[in-house]
Amino acid sequence: MNVHSPVRNYVPNPGQIRSEVRNGMAGLGFSTAIGRASAAIGDDVFYDRLLEVIASLVEADAFSLVRYSSSGAPDLIIPREIRSEVAAPYASGLYTLDPFHDYWRSVGSPAVCSLRRLAPAEMWKSRYALEFLRAASISDEIAVFLPPIGGASPTLVVDRAVGEFGAAELATIENAFPSLAGLHDAHLKAIISHGLAADATEKPLRLLDRRGDELAANSAWRRLVADPRGGLVEALVELASTGNTKALLPDGRLVVRSALGADFGAAPGGQCDQVEVSAMHAPRADPNDWLSVLTNRERQIVELTLEGHPIASIADRLGVKRGTVKNHRLRLYQKLDITTERELFLTYVQHLRVTGA
Repeated sequence: MNVHSPVRNYVPNPGQIRSEVRNGMAGLGFSTAIGRASAAIGDDVFYDRLLEVIASLVEADAFSLVRYSSSGAPDLIIPREIRSEVAAPYASGLYTLDPFHDYWRSVGSPAVCSLRRLAPAEMWKSRYALEFLRAASISDEIAVFLPPIGGASPTLVVDRAVGEFGAAELATIENAFPSLAGLHDAHLKAIISHGLAADATEKPLRLLDRRGDELAANSAWRRLVADPRGGLVEALVELASTGNTKALLPDGRLVVRSALGADFGAAPGGQCDQVEVSAMHAPRADPNDWLSVLTNRERQIVELTLEGHPIASIADRLGVKRGTVKNHRLRLYQKLDITTERELFLTYVQHLRVTGA
């Protein structure tokens, strides 16, 4: 499957999600779920089965699989469709404020993390929270960062629409982590033995043994190798001659080389080559898209407010009464889901961080 929307299963109807979870994943006991995951090793539905294991441990509203990369933007793996009104803001740059994305890029260690415990206090005033988590009906999340391959972690994500996950629930998943990681490792070894035929992301990827010989490659890798304009062959020559871990392709993507562990199944001490979309080339947010819900007059008032003008000065400049400015500000605050001028400035600053303006 070719993944284009790097977000999770955020749906606006928590009640419907709960019903679907109860009728689908929920209801399985832990032992049964582990058995189903074991039987799916090497199959396309393996990570669906791992999510069933999580569902047997905690009550939640949505379950998903996200591929967090140390070199590029996150990718949605499960579910396979997402609402565009939720996907677009995330893909346009809000993912840079995702605490899980930041954790994997900065720490990169397999672990179980809670959004409420990981996120800094200011994140809850950011556009990520106000425009994305709110639209997605997300109150708290738990992320299970599985051991990486190619610098990326297949991450099991559990969402709750109301309230927080408790310490006991977090501990329950942490206790199950060795089992989840072990099954994940067995799945990767099975995929290697079948030539990566079940690689779900359709990103070009190959594995090398410790001598540098190609052990396995997926179909996306083979197609790129065969493309005379793809630049992959030249990039591999550059990696070999310079010893670098990254090389740029003509289309702006990166070939990323990373080491595999000494205990990595059929390729102990080997390497993984994978093609990533560089975060530097990810789509940037429109400098004014956060004001798109406002009328022209409301946008004028926002711009004058950000320039430091009080209500009286704004009224004089626009040729209207002070009460008219106050009414416009009330409406634009409602549209931006804020209540004070301070929050307006915070929203503006967070937008600058996202767009790099």
